[in-house]
Amino acid sequence: MEMWPFKRFRIVGESMSPAYKDGDIVLIYRWGKIRAGDVVVFRKEGMTMIKRAISKTNDGWNVRGDNISNSTDSLEFGTVPFGRIEGSVIARY
Repeated sequence: MEMWPFKRFRIVGESMSPAYKDGDIVLIYRWGKIRAGDVVVFRKEGMTMIKRAISKTNDGWNVRGDNISNSTDSLEFGTVPFGRIEGSVIARY
């Protein structure tokens, strides 16, 4: 387990456009409680992805990209298990 509560990620792709664009860097908080509407970073099939948390299930979170026409999300791959979520975005720079 990593000891730092914050972590940086670089956005790749346009699935969260216009709020977050390809090349943006985001800071996530890893120890906070996730709520519906939060933008989260998670690991899925060897990739790190960023999406909006929509609804919580017993198994994890359903997530969606803001750019519906250019997003691979829970509609395709299902729920993201709680343990795969890295944290929620608190800043972009």
